[in-house]
Amino acid sequence: MSDNLNVLKEIYESVKNKAKDIEQIELYMSKSAEEEFIVRERDLDKYTFAESGGIGLRLINNGKVGISFTEKINSNESIEILVNNAKSSLNYAASEPDFNVLIENDEDSNKSYDMINNDIVNLSSDELKKISLSIEDKLYSLDKRIVNVPSAGLARYNFAKCIINSNGICKEEKKNSISYYAEVIAKDSDTIKTFFDFYSSVNAVFDVNPFTKKIADNAVSKLSAKPISSGKYKTVFTSKAMRTIIGAYLGLFSSEAVQKKLSLLQGKLNQKIASDIINIKDIPVFDKGLANTHFDGEGSSTKDLNIISNGILNNYLYNNYTARKDNIKTTSHASRSFKSSIGISCHNFILENGINTQDELISQVKDGILVNSLTGTHSGVNAISGDFSLQAEGIKIENGRLSYTASPFIVSGNILDFLSSVEMLANDTDYNHSSIYTPSALIKELSFAS
Repeated sequence: MSDNLNVLKEIYESVKNKAKDIEQIELYMSKSAEEEFIVRERDLDKYTFAESGGIGLRLINNGKVGISFTEKINSNESIEILVNNAKSSLNYAASEPDFNVLIENDEDSNKSYDMINNDIVNLSSDELKKISLSIEDKLYSLDKRIVNVPSAGLARYNFAKCIINSNGICKEEKKNSISYYAEVIAKDSDTIKTFFDFYSSVNAVFDVNPFTKKIADNAVSKLSAKPISSGKYKTVFTSKAMRTIIGAYLGLFSSEAVQKKLSLLQGKLNQKIASDIINIKDIPVFDKGLANTHFDGEGSSTKDLNIISNGILNNYLYNNYTARKDNIKTTSHASRSFKSSIGISCHNFILENGINTQDELISQVKDGILVNSLTGTHSGVNAISGDFSLQAEGIKIENGRLSYTASPFIVSGNILDFLSSVEMLANDTDYNHSSIYTPSALIKELSFAS
């Protein structure tokens, strides 16, 4: 048992003594640390180390929920305030005794999960600085048109969480990861372009060559960009572009959104909503998973979930509250920070690979566009209607081959039409950018504006 869980147990006993009139008690603690190495002009420009964390308290009494939090974990005074604030918030809460209930204990109620990769831990400061410098050096060496590397470096992360409730749940988990990043400026005559990318992993193995080549190639290719003609085109979305568009609509799968009638997927359970080749799962623990977790924000043991199978919607994502509203069991997708109330989010959200290469997808397109990045999802996505209109970058496809880099353009459509129009999937999922995993996809048709 870790020091974190021992501390939380002591605090739980203190809270229990101060809240003897409360029916149910839950304490959640999280801690994170970030160590960053930033290089510039072939030297270490900045080193930072930051820690954060705290405790969140939920009290449930007469069907009402009271919440509070503190960042002062080891202060008796702060625990007193924590309890009093949670009690006070009970006075303003609605009573929902059928739904506001803590999860019950299970066969994994008292477990500790250690997902720390010691290879990451054992990387010395000198090694981390050397890797950061190698990123910058390599970028400058790849192309004379790379005139500046404004930022390059890496960050090492640690995260731990613990939860205890009055129904017997007592769990903890810790994990780590590492991310590498760089931005470049490319110049040719009077044309200047930039490109930024990063690479995240739960493993310490990192190859600087493909990472930097991708960044340099993307920046340099923009220098010769030409506009495309507006119209409708057969389209290939890269793994990156697919990740962005799917990620923009994750909220559609939330049972909370469905229950509030804010999701396009309301009433579509067990119905066809996508192409036959679309299979989406949420897998909470696998070897490359950047969001691996053995229990959710309520302490419920996570499990694999089939969300879409052969285009048919099988499940929404539930926490305990929304599950009880639909008279089913939680799917263990409760999300939270120590500061927040319970929400809903995915873990490792995976659109399964196809069997083709990206080149084979491109070969199917006589006149079309390869979309390799999307921006503006904060304003260009309508989560209610499903419509999107996003700025994008990509490459013109002519006669089954990549032709020329396109100037930035606007791509528009509707997410359900988009999912139904997927004709082929590649086998090129990128596992090193986020917890949303998607391969490249061939789309029947989308609207473009130059």
